Amino acid sequence: MAYSKHNTKKRHFKHLTPYERGHIQVLQKEGKTLQEIADLLGRHKSTISRELKRGTVIQRRSDLSEYRAY
Repeated sequence: MAYSKHNTKKRHFKHLTPYERGHIQVLQKEGKTLQEIADLLGRHKSTISRELKRGTVIQRRSDLSEYRAY
């Protein structure tokens, strides 16, 4: 019998490249939606959403007002 010890397939994840991250930043500043960005990059919109959530930070200006930046 030729049974394997597992029944799951190997996953093939791909990381976002620095170029794609820069492209996300530019498209977000242009006001594109998550779906539009995902379609342009060929990724799922949840990938874009997670990347924006992970990469967005709160920064402070010299007058102590805060803003979000990716």
